[in-house]
Amino acid sequence: MNKIKEFFSDWSNKEKAWLAFVLIVQTVAWLIQKESLFMLVMTLTNSLNLVLGAKGKIAGLYFAIINSVLYAINCLAIQLYGEVMYHLLYSIPVSTIAIFTWKKNMTEGGEVKFRTMTPKIILMTTLATIVGVFGYMQVLKWMGGNLPFMDSLTTIVSVIASLLYLLRYSEQWAMWAIVNVLSIAMWIMVFMQGDSSAILIIIMMTINLINSIYGFLNWRKIAIKNEK
Repeated sequence: MNKIKEFFSDWSNKEKAWLAFVLIVQTVAWLIQKESLFMLVMTLTNSLNLVLGAKGKIAGLYFAIINSVLYAINCLAIQLYGEVMYHLLYSIPVSTIAIFTWKKNMTEGGEVKFRTMTPKIILMTTLATIVGVFGYMQVLKWMGGNLPFMDSLTTIVSVIASLLYLLRYSEQWAMWAIVNVLSIAMWIMVFMQGDSSAILIIIMMTINLINSIYGFLNWRKIAIKNEK
C-alpha cells in the first residue's frame, strides 16, 4: 500500500481522475460491446501505457510491451501487416531499450530528463517520415495487405514517434496525436468492413488522442525545467 501511495505522490487530483476515467470508460465500453476478455486486456494495457508514459513513469513501458503483443495478434487477424510488424519487430525492442535508457537519464528526484527538438531535427524527421510512408506502402501492397496506405502511414509515423520516445523528445507526443487521428480513421474503415470489435479500438484511440495532448504539455514542461 505504501508503494502505491509513493507511486502516486507526485500526481495531482486531476491526473488521478484522468487515469480512473480512462480505465472506467474502456471497461464500460467493453461491457456494452460484450467483447472477449482479450479485447479488454488489450485496451486497458494500451491506456495504462500511454497515461503513465505521459506522466513520465517508466512503469508505462512494461504495459507497452504487453500491449504490443496483444495488438499485433489482433491486427494479424484482419491483415494489417504493417501494424503487426511494427509492434512485434520494433515497438517491443524499443520499449525494452527505453526502460534502461530512461533509468540512466533521471534526476535525483526520480524524474526523467526529457528534451525538446531543434528545427534541424524536426526537418530531418519530416523528410524521413514522408519517404518511409510511400516506400513501405509499396511493400504492403506487394504483401497483399489491407488498406496499404493507411497501414503504412500509421506504422511509419509510429516508428518515428517511438524513436523520439526512446530519445526522450517531448515532440514525439505531437506525432502520436497524428498517429491516433490516422488510426481512428483506419479503424473506422475496418468497422465499416464489418468488424464490430473495432468500436473498442476507436474509443481507445480517441482517448489516446486526448492523452497525447496532455503528454506533450507535461513532457515539454519537464524538458524546459531540465534545460534551465
